[in-house]
Amino acid sequence: MRDKAVFRIIYGILLAGIILFTDFAVEYVQGSIDEYEASQPEHVVNATLEKFTEAAKNGKADEMLTYPDVEVSPYEGALYAEYNAGLASVSEWKWKILSGSYSEERQVYGFYGDDELLAKMVLNCRDSRIIMEILTANTWEAGEIYPSITLTRYTEYIDIPVGFSATLNGIPVTKESPGVEWTEKNGNILYTIDNLYNLKEVQIYDSYGRPCEVVNDNGYVTAKTQYYNLILPVEYRVFDGNNAVAGVTEKGGIHYRYTSSSETLTIKDIYGNEIRYSNGDTVPSLDVSFVIPDNFTVEWGDNDPNDYLVMKEKISMYADYDKFVTMPQLARYEIKGLLKLPELKIRDNFGLPVDYTFNGNYFEITEQTALTEVPEDILAAADPVAIIKTWSLFNSNDLTGRRHGFGTLQKYLVPNTDFYIQAEKYSREEDLSFASTHNTPEFIAENVSDYVYYSDDLFSCHVYLEKKMFIVQNQADIVDTTSSTFFFYFHDGSWRIAGQWGI
Repeated sequence: MRDKAVFRIIYGILLAGIILFTDFAVEYVQGSIDEYEASQPEHVVNATLEKFTEAAKNGKADEMLTYPDVEVSPYEGALYAEYNAGLASVSEWKWKILSGSYSEERQVYGFYGDDELLAKMVLNCRDSRIIMEILTANTWEAGEIYPSITLTRYTEYIDIPVGFSATLNGIPVTKESPGVEWTEKNGNILYTIDNLYNLKEVQIYDSYGRPCEVVNDNGYVTAKTQYYNLILPVEYRVFDGNNAVAGVTEKGGIHYRYTSSSETLTIKDIYGNEIRYSNGDTVPSLDVSFVIPDNFTVEWGDNDPNDYLVMKEKISMYADYDKFVTMPQLARYEIKGLLKLPELKIRDNFGLPVDYTFNGNYFEITEQTALTEVPEDILAAADPVAIIKTWSLFNSNDLTGRRHGFGTLQKYLVPNTDFYIQAEKYSREEDLSFASTHNTPEFIAENVSDYVYYSDDLFSCHVYLEKKMFIVQNQADIVDTTSSTFFFYFHDGSWRIAGQWGI
């Protein structure tokens, strides 16, 4: 009985030990399994993705991201701004392992936003340990998170004329700008901007700051321009809009070499004329001249015609009258370097408008304007018809008195004129056979016209007379006609004949 009791005690002790050992083994195994489970990398990945998701929503994902170390042009701006904005708009995030088979040292996971790979996270193993001699438990920690983005580097070229300017991405491009290289050749500057990761918008401005139409050929940017090469007279000026274009004085004119964004220029002469010029157009250049009596007036816009008066020439038919009054002369005007014929307003010696027509680039007016009718006050004061009737009667020897009536005619003549001298010479002739073979004449027609005023003391008019005479020898009537322009001068208190034109 005693042996059985001992056996029971020993058996109980053994059974208790087995139970205790089993509990310990179970707890040990369970703890090892829990530790192994906790060491799985997805726990770190989940925690990191959750943190990254929150940061992305708040626009702070860039604080967790490690961007690639690349050289960036100052003209690039915020390289990842669009990428970061895209992260903030993601509605659902997931992750996938990207490194292939499981690694005990380093793994790479992809963060997918709305099923698009947007970032990559590196998971590093800090240390490892063996559990239950068969399991490896690693301690993982999140490493760098890189943006999943492809960067393509570009170089942009801006080729513009000297004097033009440009902006790239809204920033001025100059020779002194950081990140810009340049060369100059044949009047153009070529700017090179490297380390761009998108082709940027380029705006080009001409020398007056006006935007130009731009041509961008896969990063090689030029402006649509016109190159002008003109030699113009010195009287011309060139304008691009309201801006005067500078030229270089050369033999034969002014040379304009000019590049513009404008398809046309304005060419003006110094006289107020202007034309629109396109490349290939013919630029007119006129040198004109005209002659008018100097007692005519000429108007030409805002120009002073006297600036273009080159000479005056006496009129030969007025030579006999210069000693009495200042007679009209012919004035010659020359205007050089005109874009078109001048539009003149000419008024005659009576202040009346005068028509003219250029024959090529020249016209002339040499005669005074004559009024068809002689003013009544002149007819009353001078009575030119009566004076010329006396002259006609003298010529036909029908005046009474000594020397064929020269004494009667003399009071109608101006002394010391050619007309006076010829009349006096005629009066001394003895043989006036033609004049002596007729009966007393009769004036059957008379007319006075073509009045020209020269001064208050001198005028001319045309006198027409028909004088019928019976010729004794032929026993027939004839008509003696007088048709001439006579000059009348106020001398010694009366109007007298100073000279005659025509027969």
